[in-house]
Amino acid sequence: MSNRRVELRYFAIVLLPIFIFGLHELIHHHLIATDLDVPVEILSDDNTWLEAVGRFRFLAASWFFASLAVLAVALQIRNIARPMTQETRIAATVTTLVIFTLAIVPTVQQYITSTTPRIYHQVGRAVFETALSRGTLPGCLQPDDYWLLGRCGDIPVFSMFRKVLDIINALAGLAVGALIAGMILCLASVSSKNVEETAEELRKNMHQMRQQLYLSSLILTFGMFFASSWMYWPLPVIEETGQAAYSSLVTASALFTGTYFCLLMLSYYLPVALILDSRIKDLSRKACMNETTENSFDVEDWKASHGLKEGIGEVLRAGFALTAPILASFAGGITPFAL
Repeated sequence: MSNRRVELRYFAIVLLPIFIFGLHELIHHHLIATDLDVPVEILSDDNTWLEAVGRFRFLAASWFFASLAVLAVALQIRNIARPMTQETRIAATVTTLVIFTLAIVPTVQQYITSTTPRIYHQVGRAVFETALSRGTLPGCLQPDDYWLLGRCGDIPVFSMFRKVLDIINALAGLAVGALIAGMILCLASVSSKNVEETAEELRKNMHQMRQQLYLSSLILTFGMFFASSWMYWPLPVIEETGQAAYSSLVTASALFTGTYFCLLMLSYYLPVALILDSRIKDLSRKACMNETTENSFDVEDWKASHGLKEGIGEVLRAGFALTAPILASFAGGITPFAL
């Protein structure tokens, strides 16, 4: 079996998601308020135990999203282990690590510079920290005590939130890197001049591309639900009169995150889809030229017979997959996270 190969120039596709990531950081740091003066008076002094409601949701979402991230990385390791040229394997690995590095840069900056805004600041720093201060962690009686992931700090539950969030961000960076590299590997080809062999290779590439798209949608959609889980964390301990206003702030923040996830997914799916579509058109013309009776050659029938034609169902599924993170951000206001 010939080793599959992806031309190195195709790995430049990674520049598009890097651009979207950079644009997101630019907007986040320069156009979004990180010092919202959400009054802590909206927090209820009664039923402080309701903080645990938000904590359970956050931990459940963290656990599930971490599992999906590990799944994405495991599938990418399996893909890289398949027969392919050494340069393709190295390029895919480097692509994954580059995205991972970019993803953890903001986290590293936050530890280096304490004044660096954190993501939860966009939904009201004072309210968020005060709401989490209502809870406790087992074994954390003093700030210098230690729990599972380090020092308890002045607000043990808040320290737990930051540690878990940093871990999830690192896993998310690794998973997204694996998804991007896996999508680019869908452009792999083997050296063959036989139309039938090339058509079969393209069919496999299309199948792999759809799998990568659905996996990307699954991970980024549940990434959206993970984001909603911590955004809505303070809601149970907010007075009923202030819940609607705070919920509208969180929903708007979630919509921005969902839009970012959708654009991120589009940035690495669309170029691969267009390149494969171009290859299918070129192969169709070549197959037509090889036919003795070109007038009777039906391109669409030929594509369908070789599994290279996407039906209405596939188009609808792809459209839903691409918009799922935004739909999840709208759904955040009616899911259990918001109750």
